[in-house]
Amino acid sequence: MMSKSKSITDLVTQLQDENEQAKFFYKLFAQAVKHEFGYSVEELHDIIWKCDALERSFREKQGQQPAASHGEQ
Repeated sequence: MMSKSKSITDLVTQLQDENEQAKFFYKLFAQAVKHEFGYSVEELHDIIWKCDALERSFREKQGQQPAASHGEQ
């Protein structure tokens, strides 16, 4: 059995509908993130980026000098 091909217009309409649905779900997700964590998605991305940069910096400094044990501070 051969499947019916969709017209370009139908495909464009379907993509537009899917795009609107994706935007709706992104907004819903962003609201849930803000409610749960008190930060926007963008703010959380910034926090994660800064944390990663701090960890890289810390690891680089550890490679340059021996790390002190917990008892030797």
